[in-house]
Amino acid sequence: MSAPALKLQATPLRQVDSVKGLLMNQQARDQLAAVAARHMNPERMMRVVANAIRTTPKLGQCEPMSFLGALMQCASLGLEPNTILGHAYMIPFENRKKGVTEVQVVVGYKGLIDLARRSGHISSLSANIHYSDDELWEYEEGTEARLRHRPGMLKGEKLHAYAIAKFTDGGHAYVVLPWAHIISIRDASQGWQTAKRFGKTADSPWGKHEDEMAKKTAIRALAKYLPLSVEFMDAMQVDDARADYRAFAMDPTQGVTVEEDGETIEGEAEPEAVQQQLSDERATQRPVEQARAKAPAQQRKRTDETPYTEMADRPAAERAADPEPVADDASPFQSIVDRIAGDLLDGAKPEELLAGFAPEIAAMKAQAPGIYENLKNEIAGYAPDLIGTF
Repeated sequence: MSAPALKLQATPLRQVDSVKGLLMNQQARDQLAAVAARHMNPERMMRVVANAIRTTPKLGQCEPMSFLGALMQCASLGLEPNTILGHAYMIPFENRKKGVTEVQVVVGYKGLIDLARRSGHISSLSANIHYSDDELWEYEEGTEARLRHRPGMLKGEKLHAYAIAKFTDGGHAYVVLPWAHIISIRDASQGWQTAKRFGKTADSPWGKHEDEMAKKTAIRALAKYLPLSVEFMDAMQVDDARADYRAFAMDPTQGVTVEEDGETIEGEAEPEAVQQQLSDERATQRPVEQARAKAPAQQRKRTDETPYTEMADRPAAERAADPEPVADDASPFQSIVDRIAGDLLDGAKPEELLAGFAPEIAAMKAQAPGIYENLKNEIAGYAPDLIGTF
């Protein structure tokens, strides 16, 4: 016999005094449903943020309407926050001027990739970092433009960040940013300046997850030349910005207002769970990249002091000879992990999921050991006793 459905409260939104109260409020769910993307489910979104609050208790202490508005923003973009997908994060920040803890939305680089694909014109989008100890780096502009990269041990000096988009019609575009340019963009960002003001640069997203932030910077630079979805442009506007989510929660028809003054923001750069997730992503990516690095290295051709590259297109025959750019999130195996993660979050039994995906998991273990480790980490959070049985 199934458990009875929980009864939602009819308390008016203005009278809800806690985030916990929001999760059981009918009007809050109605507001969420009114702005959510077609594929988003308000009930699932509430379960997602309830799980996020368990891992990041400070979220539960936020001003309720700011929390709801940030959740509505994620729902309107079609991105689930604070999950293993790494698409978006709801982060608690203290507003000293108002004396309350508010919520800020940070879109992950994987979230930008997901949004870019929704335009229907982009078949794949990836980003990566060029280190000085990489096995292969060929980059040249002009009539013989080319970009080829085979990662190495990821321990050398960081020289470039780049992003590549492939279009459904066979063309492509890319951008390469010298590392000095990446740092200048970081230094000019509001988030970094605020972190410096409060002496928290080591705890900021740039301080803890520099590579991920650099990849996102390259994707944002490339976005200027791509046919993109409306959701992508909306994400670019509010990403890592101080937005008035409280007003958005009360009146979604007015849209989200981005505030210019960042003086009063102080707080955690990212939830502890998100920090661990990003560390896990890097750990699972290394075995895949190191396996690639063992392939025979081709002749290097490096131009270290190259200018900002905007985009290039080359004949199809020449493009076909290039290796695929590193894009672990585009892997069909990663898609399987994402599906399993979503089903687990919805309450599916881990043993049933493992049985249903047994052939795919076996292939994953043999062909993509890094992603297989990612799956094991996900299963361990729900059923650690199953590790070693698949």
